[in-house]
Amino acid sequence: MGIFDWLFGAHDCCNGDGRLRAAVDKVIEGTDPRLKAMSGARERLAPAVEHALAFVQQAVAKLPPAIELTPANWSASPLLHAMFTRPADITDALAMSGDVRDFMKTPAAATMDTFYGVLAATHVERKVLGSAMEGEMLRQDVAQTTVSFADLRIAGFAATEAEIRIMLEDFAIEQLVLAALRDIAEDRQRSDQLSAYRQLLRTRLRLLEQGEAGSLLESMPGPETDIARLRSQLAANEAELNELKTGSGTLDGMLEPVLSALHGAEEIIRPRVLRIRLNAMNIVARDDEPNAADIALAEFCTSNPERPRRVGALIRFARSDFVERAVDFDALLRSI
Repeated sequence: MGIFDWLFGAHDCCNGDGRLRAAVDKVIEGTDPRLKAMSGARERLAPAVEHALAFVQQAVAKLPPAIELTPANWSASPLLHAMFTRPADITDALAMSGDVRDFMKTPAAATMDTFYGVLAATHVERKVLGSAMEGEMLRQDVAQTTVSFADLRIAGFAATEAEIRIMLEDFAIEQLVLAALRDIAEDRQRSDQLSAYRQLLRTRLRLLEQGEAGSLLESMPGPETDIARLRSQLAANEAELNELKTGSGTLDGMLEPVLSALHGAEEIIRPRVLRIRLNAMNIVARDDEPNAADIALAEFCTSNPERPRRVGALIRFARSDFVERAVDFDALLRSI
């Protein structure tokens, strides 16, 4: 099951909203299946999931229409011209994409002649000094901003643009659940660290109270102060540990981060349409600069806060645009 197939399925639903019911069921399954037996879990989740769905639907609706990801469209599409150095690079990207190759082997792909998907990348800007025309004068060492795109990926395939937009909505909800699970995992890791530190504090306090560490403290002023400080640290440690165990250690505690993530969808995903005006050298151009073009990309965050924001665009390509290539093992060995 792919990431876009993860969230929604065909389920009947209370209140006539099958998609909402399916979303709630999948969120529960993705968080902890034991939540199915928790009284009131679905009722508590439903408003949060509904809020997240409404938000991601509005965000996806703002995306520009799908562009044709083909070498023939390279010169006509400013976005493709910015992302790919030459037309042949588009053919190479499709042929080398593991996501494309894997999907082509599925039964769903066998019935499709046109594929819709997402072209995603990391948007990189750099400040440089270069030459530029100002009026009729060529000036050197002009501050400029260059744009490049790294870590390109073609993924998430469907037969129509409407379907790929729904898949993007599903992916966004999945990211919210993953963000909640990340918080739960961090709380558990913190709990383990606190437990180990508590044992260390208890051992140290026992030694001080029994005077077994006296030889170490003879040259240190105020052992009573050390004991008081250790007792204070131990009390703070146990209070934080109890709070974490009361939270992520229970089913109700696991539900809270998920609810928080769904209600806070705007802050976690933070989507926007990024519009950039670039010249042929991928240098950010002024609005009135000739020989430049505007590109529009969706920019968003994933569940991993350490990963840079990604940009993406909806794309489509024909089966004939995918040229499967055999792996040249001799060339691969020579490159090692």
